[in-house]
Formats: sequence, structure tokens, C-alpha cells
Amino acid sequence: MPTENQQDYDQLLESSSTTIDNQRKVVALLQSRLREEREEGEKLEAQLAELKQNPALAIELPEPADLLNQLKARRKKSRTDLGDVAKILEILGGEDR
Repeated sequence: MPTENQQDYDQLLESSSTTIDNQRKVVALLQSRLREEREEGEKLEAQLAELKQNPALAIELPEPADLLNQLKARRKKSRTDLGDVAKILEILGGEDR
């Protein structure tokens, strides 16, 4: 029959083992989360690098006719024509369409 000290030691050992197992699970979860965050960070860095290389991709300008319609809708007596819209697009960095 185990002594009282032996029983206390066994309980402490079992409790420590459970604590260590739980800590290992927490570490594994944290490592998994860290991997996911690193992967997400790498994706965002890749997107940023792509946008830096192709800044025109970041700006989507409307078609000149759509822009003209929007301008006319805002100001009914507008004298804006497609030539003006083309100049506006050039200023904004758009390509000739």
C-alpha cells in the first residue's frame, strides 16, 4: 500500500503531466496561428509589391463616356465633351481608350 507521501507525489506528477500536455497544446495552437499570420503577411507583402510595380492596376477609372455622363448628371448645363474627358483621364494617369 502506497504511503501518503507517495500518493501526494503521484497526484502531483499526474497534475504536472496534465499541465505540460495542456501547455504543449497551447504552444501547438500558437505556432499554428503564427504560421497562418505569417502566410497572410506574405500574401499581403506580395500584393503590395505587385501594386508598387504596377500602380495603374490599383486605380480603375471609368470609361470616358461613363465619366462624361457622370459629369453631365452633376451639372446639367455642362459643356464637357469627350475631348475634355480624355484630358482629365490623362491627368489622372489613365491610358487613352
